[in-house]
Amino acid sequence: MVKGLLWRESSQRTLQGLSWRLLQGMMSTESAAAKAEHVAASKKKLAGKRFYEKANMRPADKGGGYEVLLDHRVLRTPAKKALRLPTPALALALAAEWEWQDRSGVRSFTMPLVRLASITIDQIPIDKEKIIASLLKYCHTDALCCRAEPGSKLADKQTRYWDPLLDWAEKELGARLIVSSSIFGANQPQHVLNALEKTLRNLNDWELAAVDSLASSSRSLVVALAVARNHLKIDQALDIIRLEEEHQIDEWGLVEGGHDIDIADLRVRISAASIFLRLLGYNTDKKL
Repeated sequence: MVKGLLWRESSQRTLQGLSWRLLQGMMSTESAAAKAEHVAASKKKLAGKRFYEKANMRPADKGGGYEVLLDHRVLRTPAKKALRLPTPALALALAAEWEWQDRSGVRSFTMPLVRLASITIDQIPIDKEKIIASLLKYCHTDALCCRAEPGSKLADKQTRYWDPLLDWAEKELGARLIVSSSIFGANQPQHVLNALEKTLRNLNDWELAAVDSLASSSRSLVVALAVARNHLKIDQALDIIRLEEEHQIDEWGLVEGGHDIDIADLRVRISAASIFLRLLGYNTDKKL
């Protein structure tokens, strides 16, 4: 029994160390986004002073899963629902976000994992059908399928960097997304929509929340699924997403206080959703 307790304590320390390392890596970029938000909205008030000494996690008393503690208070969602996490790693990561908060105030925009977990619990069960319908609707204007005029430098870059990702999606989905240079989008055929819908319905609420966040940030369901499946690493995804903007920067130059802030913000959003999925233990080997 003593050995079992020691093993559990050792495992918890290992998971907590992993979660802290992941969060520290993300927070180094998070700080850039935090500074940018402070510049853009200097009058934005903090959510309130830090009212707790220590953030931690523990197995939930009822219903399974894990919960986050702020001192002895059990953390709840904005809708006052129980914030139960499916894995200890994710629970420790959320606790780390709360522990990282400065004494002067709690800054909600520096807690992307808490936000994703709250969305999963509060919104996904209610709005799941709307979210799936929205993702399918906007796949007609998926960034990877909307191309520049053929023969242009940008079109050549899009073909070189984006077509391999569409090739991957075709193998995974069993259907090929079409591309178009029309301003009205690509108008994906029904069999493509059916394949994408099947994929989305195979995701649980936690996975769907992350994929929806990735799709919103990247303007591409294909990119979102590729990041979720670990086919694209974070830096690779950023290169894919920012291809058009980087082309414009090459042509016209970088706007300081504009492009650099956008890059930092995008990295945080993509990193958060990717880490969220890894801490869930999402099976990246399963087919879409």
